[in-house]
Amino acid sequence: MRTLGHVVFLLGVGFRQAWSANASCETLTQCSGCVDHQVAGSYECYWCGVDLGCHEVGAVDLPCSIPDDDSQCISKSPASSCQNASSTSCRSENGYRPEQIHLSLAGPTGMRVAWKTSADAKNCKVDAQTGSDLVEAIVYEPVQYLEGFGYHHVGLLEGLKKGATYEYWVSCAGFSSNARSFEVAPEGLESYRALVVADMGYGARSFAVGSRRLMDELKESTSLTIHAGDVGYADVAFETYDEGCSGAFCYEAVYDDYMVWIENVTDTKPYMVCPGNHEVGCHSTYCLSQPYYADALSNFTAFNARFAMPSPESHGVLNMWYSFDYGPVHFVSINTETDFPNATEATEAPHSHLPSGGFAPAGEYLRWLEADLKSANENRQATPWIVAFGHRPWLVKDVEPVNLEVELAHVPLFKQYGVDLYISGHHHGYHRYLPVEGSDEIPLVCNGGAGNPGGLDDPTLSLSGTKNGYDYLVMGTDTEIGTLDVTRTQLTFTAYKSETGEIFDVFNLTRPPLQSDIFVM
Repeated sequence: MRTLGHVVFLLGVGFRQAWSANASCETLTQCSGCVDHQVAGSYECYWCGVDLGCHEVGAVDLPCSIPDDDSQCISKSPASSCQNASSTSCRSENGYRPEQIHLSLAGPTGMRVAWKTSADAKNCKVDAQTGSDLVEAIVYEPVQYLEGFGYHHVGLLEGLKKGATYEYWVSCAGFSSNARSFEVAPEGLESYRALVVADMGYGARSFAVGSRRLMDELKESTSLTIHAGDVGYADVAFETYDEGCSGAFCYEAVYDDYMVWIENVTDTKPYMVCPGNHEVGCHSTYCLSQPYYADALSNFTAFNARFAMPSPESHGVLNMWYSFDYGPVHFVSINTETDFPNATEATEAPHSHLPSGGFAPAGEYLRWLEADLKSANENRQATPWIVAFGHRPWLVKDVEPVNLEVELAHVPLFKQYGVDLYISGHHHGYHRYLPVEGSDEIPLVCNGGAGNPGGLDDPTLSLSGTKNGYDYLVMGTDTEIGTLDVTRTQLTFTAYKSETGEIFDVFNLTRPPLQSDIFVM
């Protein structure tokens, strides 16, 4: 369900004409005045908490005309389906209230805080405090990638104390979020757990309720979340809501709903994402028939506006590729979608056929990746492990090759610089591949079964065995998520069935202690 502050403002000549049919409603700017307004003794208007506007009852293709939004509108008209029928239901909130708050790492002593407001909120602030130490964030100019659909903000907190717990607040125009908190990784962090998900949509129609519940149960035991692409599935919004979106624009509604849904995980633990194919744009029938929306949302625009990964600290590009250290692991977020030879979305998005990719000059992404891996491999004393995550794998089922272009671009570099584990998604199930003894192949886990509008790829799929130098296990019968436990000498990946919490696979990767880990008494 969207909240009061969210904005859905449908553009287009046809919509403008419908809205102007009853100017008496459209000109009212206060909730109570809108709800109490009468024409010839009849209540004609409703107040919509999605766009914070007044509209004529019965108008279609407007904010709050989607059945999912009946609880978000207020009207005294008996012809209205609004669940609220009194002007006393009007809330004092406005579009300046920060919502959808989420964190991301920004170096060893930094944290980015991102949020959305419905209105163009200026002079927003983020304050974080531990003890008497107060840190004020550098707040960047807000970004609006689609007119009428809100503003996305980022604040950078720098110079944080390692190992400290900070309480923080986000405020815009006098409206402040509730206090939240996060922990900064301590100096010499040697062990922790990461939550690992991929391909996760919103709500019951995405079969993601079990995964979302399990994320809550695992949250306190984890330090950060890795999401390996396909975040929320806003591009197929027509498959997410029960009704009302087949002929309407619901991309922003689904993205907003998803971000609110996971906020109690993302506002206290860093939420690290990489691009998947469902981030490239909007390919609903509505978007494809309305060039304004298709163009505005093309080439990962929403993805790059809503999130703020540590590309400045790692010389990456936007949220498309970047890296970071966390304890004994150097994490590399790769780009399996664009900017390398034969990438699926290198020049054109498959559904909209709009231009895609080109986030850096030709060859720059792979040059960056090699330089990053080379540096990490030379820094094993500090970070013994290199873990890469990206959206597409190069193996599925019983060691069946897929996404050859991804393999050709990345695996030689992974082998050359000793990547210890690759985490992926894209295929909607669990596929795990461990090299047998003597093999130089890269351990790979496809963790793409968190739940999406299309469901599991094959709910009957259950495979295991040894083939082509791999020990493999495939589970496609249940939705699932994973955790990665880290020490300096061992990585342990645990896979859970989302509905029951049952552990169905555990594998360990070990390495001998480095010289710096050996103490002579």
